[in-house]
Amino acid sequence: MANSKERIGVLHCGEIAERNKWLFRDQPTNDIGIDAHIEFIDSSGNPKRLLALQIKSGASWFQEKKDDCVIFRDINERQYNYWTMNSLPCIVVLYNPDDDTCVWQKLTNQTIERTKGGEGKGFFVKVPLNQVFLDASSNEKLLAFTNLPEHIINYNFLLSQKKFMQIIQNGGVVKLHSFEWVNKSCGRGDTELIVDDGNGVEKYAYPYWFPHTPYTMVFPRLFPWADFTADEDFFEDEDKECWQDYNCFYDKEEDKWLVIGDSFEEFRKKLNPMRSINHSGEVAEYMMILSLNDLGRAFLAVDEFVSKNQPYSDARPEEE
Repeated sequence: MANSKERIGVLHCGEIAERNKWLFRDQPTNDIGIDAHIEFIDSSGNPKRLLALQIKSGASWFQEKKDDCVIFRDINERQYNYWTMNSLPCIVVLYNPDDDTCVWQKLTNQTIERTKGGEGKGFFVKVPLNQVFLDASSNEKLLAFTNLPEHIINYNFLLSQKKFMQIIQNGGVVKLHSFEWVNKSCGRGDTELIVDDGNGVEKYAYPYWFPHTPYTMVFPRLFPWADFTADEDFFEDEDKECWQDYNCFYDKEEDKWLVIGDSFEEFRKKLNPMRSINHSGEVAEYMMILSLNDLGRAFLAVDEFVSKNQPYSDARPEEE
């Protein structure tokens, strides 16, 4: 460390990390811009996230502020390349020992900006003053922070749902059951998958909220590999009542319904496959059956290929 003030910042970050169950590893050699590593290990002993930290300590780092952010400018070309091309996600942590403020920001090619509107030789980072190092909100953000390429993140997302795709492919049934609070802009509701693999039924909760987004738009984002059709058994009574209102006439003399429009089967074919039951205008209840779309089928085919030893692997040059 260059001086005791910077050392104070490292020790403070280490204390915060340990208090929040992150492992903290001081890096005594600092010739480019990494002062420490922090790693989160879950309750089962599995590593979840490893981050590299650039730590700056002292009130002087907080002198320049704009739009509720601290402007961090101590960045050269070498550091920019090192942070943005690092195999580990990197963050900067600024600590003010005078008032105990400790804030952070990611170091990526999106957050590190060039001076003079992108034309200058210098760099700067806006560090939000409300982004407190390892408070509850920041802890969640940092656990999700990765610099993996976007295609790897997307592949891993699909991989997390491969089990459901395989069950459908093998003849099982996967249903989506959801309650949407339609008058709440917060997007509150309850969503679960009901999975029958032929040997038993299991339920998987998706306890998320989706502000300002109709659930008919949410479902394809949660399960991009699936097509959705209404569970006709679940909707039968609701569909029949609606069909009678629009396509039937009740003959009091005959004491029966007379069909004056589409048959029930024809009527159902015209209904929205992603429909819901309206409960008093407050809650929309969905029961959808999921099937594999083109993406789902393609993913399973690609995953099967990359999971097997292929003939070309034997043609690789041997390592010395």
